[in-house]
Amino acid sequence: MRWVMDDESGNAAEGGSQGLPKPVIPPPNLNPPPPPPRAPLDPGPVSSPPPLPSGSEGTRVNMKTKSDGGDESATGAVNFNTRATAAVIDGVISTGITILLALLLPTKVAMLGGFAYLVIRDSLPFLGGQSVGKKAMKIQAVTLEGKSLISDWQTALIRNGPLLIPLFAFVELYILLTREEKPERGRRLGDEWAKTKVIVETKPSQQDEIG
Repeated sequence: MRWVMDDESGNAAEGGSQGLPKPVIPPPNLNPPPPPPRAPLDPGPVSSPPPLPSGSEGTRVNMKTKSDGGDESATGAVNFNTRATAAVIDGVISTGITILLALLLPTKVAMLGGFAYLVIRDSLPFLGGQSVGKKAMKIQAVTLEGKSLISDWQTALIRNGPLLIPLFAFVELYILLTREEKPERGRRLGDEWAKTKVIVETKPSQQDEIG
């Protein structure tokens, strides 16, 4: 009797479960709709640069190339070889003056004449403010402002007087040689003390020659 009731209750459960409708699960959507387009960003008004004051221009960069050591006319400085050659020529002239004066005057007086040429050679009026050696090499000693040394005996003494000190000429040659690649190129100690410089000889313009 108990087995029959259990059987009936089992059938009733199956019948009840068979009578309920099965849920329908829709298939997944593999092609989702595209997202709505985004609104473009508003950059806002573009601000223009402030106008420059009237009569002014933008900043200009002026770049100058540095010329090499051999271009004396571009830099205005004289290289070591030119200075040394002019000094050798002036030394020969000083020796010649000493020999000529020694034929007429005592040796000490003749030596003073040769030394005097070395000191005032760049200020002699009849040489136009150029020594014989500088004329041959087409260079000239002037003040830092570009003024000639004609009849400027004080500057000539300060500039060339120390050369009479024994072995000081070799010191000056060493100074010129070590300054070849420096901003103070072409200036020896005498130039610094006398506030002078040696430049390439400048030719007068045609307008100056006509006037």
